[in-house]
Amino acid sequence: MTTRDEHHASSSRAREPEILVTGATGFVGRWLLASLTRDGHVVAALVRHAATRGPELSRFVARLGGDPSRLVVLEGDVEREGLGLAQPLSSVRVVHHLAARFSFGLSRADAHATNVVGTERVVRWAATLPRLERFVFLGGYRMTAHPLASLDARAIERHYAAGAYEGSKIEAYVRFRALADELSIPWTAVHPSGVIGDARTGETTQTAGLGDTVKALFEGRLPALARSARTFVPVVTVDFLADYLASVPARAESRGQDLVVFDPASPALPELVRTLARTLGVEAPSITLPVGFVRALPSAWTGLDRESAGFLVEDRYDTRAGDAHAAAMGLRHPSLEVSLARWCAYLVSSRFLARDEASREATRFEEGAFVVDDPRTADVVLLHGIPFDAEAMKPLSDALEARGLSCARLDLPGLGRSGPHASEHGTLDPAWLARRLAGRTREVVLVGHSLGAALATLYAETHPETVRALGLVAPAFLAAPAGLLLRIRPAVAHVLGGLDAQAFRARFLAERSGDDGEEAITSALASLARSGGASRYAAALAAAASMRGATLRAYAAVRARGVPITIVHADEEPLVEDTLGAEVATVAGAGHNPHLTHTAHVVRALEPFGARSGSPSRPRSASA
Repeated sequence: MTTRDEHHASSSRAREPEILVTGATGFVGRWLLASLTRDGHVVAALVRHAATRGPELSRFVARLGGDPSRLVVLEGDVEREGLGLAQPLSSVRVVHHLAARFSFGLSRADAHATNVVGTERVVRWAATLPRLERFVFLGGYRMTAHPLASLDARAIERHYAAGAYEGSKIEAYVRFRALADELSIPWTAVHPSGVIGDARTGETTQTAGLGDTVKALFEGRLPALARSARTFVPVVTVDFLADYLASVPARAESRGQDLVVFDPASPALPELVRTLARTLGVEAPSITLPVGFVRALPSAWTGLDRESAGFLVEDRYDTRAGDAHAAAMGLRHPSLEVSLARWCAYLVSSRFLARDEASREATRFEEGAFVVDDPRTADVVLLHGIPFDAEAMKPLSDALEARGLSCARLDLPGLGRSGPHASEHGTLDPAWLARRLAGRTREVVLVGHSLGAALATLYAETHPETVRALGLVAPAFLAAPAGLLLRIRPAVAHVLGGLDAQAFRARFLAERSGDDGEEAITSALASLARSGGASRYAAALAAAASMRGATLRAYAAVRARGVPITIVHADEEPLVEDTLGAEVATVAGAGHNPHLTHTAHVVRALEPFGARSGSPSRPRSASA
């Protein structure tokens, strides 16, 4: 077998594909393409509708740090004879077979066509390659729970009874091993556990399985957990798995081996779920049910797909060969706790893959608080109001960033995507904000809208030496007090919980222009839809009303300390309290959310804050 360096030199000269990847547009496939091309290999990706999907796949590979110039996207289909290829690929020496239908609820016919028949056709095609050095089959860790010899026709049928996906993957593995022996194909089978997002960014393209558990936890819709103390659902990050797969053909000792791959730090399922819950700032389920009992219940009651329950077992797996390969190739698993946290943040910020672009922001959970970018280093930290979350501050953040100011955004404690228990002292907790800003080496500009303006003011009272300026957008504590109805928590929760997108727009953004605020509306509605979400917003509104006097006193103290303050409000929402000489900008034609409907006006009012954004922290005297 030739060395990796020889392969790289040869591929650079020939520029012909030396590796074929099936399932290249899938979750693992995309990361594998990036890993292989980053290593210098010329890779052919077998793709249906290559003409339309190829450019997007190349962009994805480039974004992951791969080299799209070494990627050849070919039209093909594993379900067709000869893979539907229009050209021979005699230069291919390695085949990575990843193509499979992966979802729960598949029909047996669909699962069999891709997972079984497709595997047979790829193996037979690979057997015709004159330079084939390795065929790498992507299986699954559950396949190794029992010896291959025990997987007879009756055993396969039992697996099909558990679900078409599991049954077809087991049958595909059995057929692969039989054909590889029959056709004398040099093979390696890699059997990963549940695959989570990229260890560096949390990025993923699927939620099936454990990702659905994260979603149910986050939304507060996981009333019970099906498990025992020994239930084991191990995980591995997608980037580690991709590098692992890419390394297999380079090691002769991996030929003819079944390599089980998962992070050895993976805990039993109860601890894994507790870790996820701590990250999200939610309560882990306190009720546990036997797996067999849960399988008999409707999924709507348990929050668990019946087919996925088949993975809730106590089996342990032999990882010695897989671990030995990782050690020999110098591959080390990243921190599992950090990887899980980044994965959770990605899932939440992307609204569980309903949204792509926003999920590429630097988001994280910090003690259950949802944070966008880094408030410890940003020039400006933005705090949202009711009934929004930090997504509502993004247009203002983008505009300020365009003027050279770095920005960070936070979901306030208990609201938005932050955990319900992110602060034990409620939403208006200066200590909570102080923890988010801890470690700063220079003063911060705080820009808060409505409720966020109150929190910014309360923080500035207790930490004036850390605040360079305050921007208060539609500060409710300086405007007329809320009506009696808005102080009745059940009534407010009922109204907020019953809003649809149209009603939300009419109530909060009636004066908007074009599509201003659409993403903010979608995100706010998702936050309100979380279990107890509307009630928490109602409680925060009531708390703000009850703390109006304390907030006004804090405002006066901040002004007395000489902290610069700029207030931006709508002419239809006049200020009724003394602003004590602060700068005031009035926006004509705006409502309670001028940062969304009249962003440019708000930015112009805040422009003076940019002049000293780099100044170091310094204490202020009481008479400043």
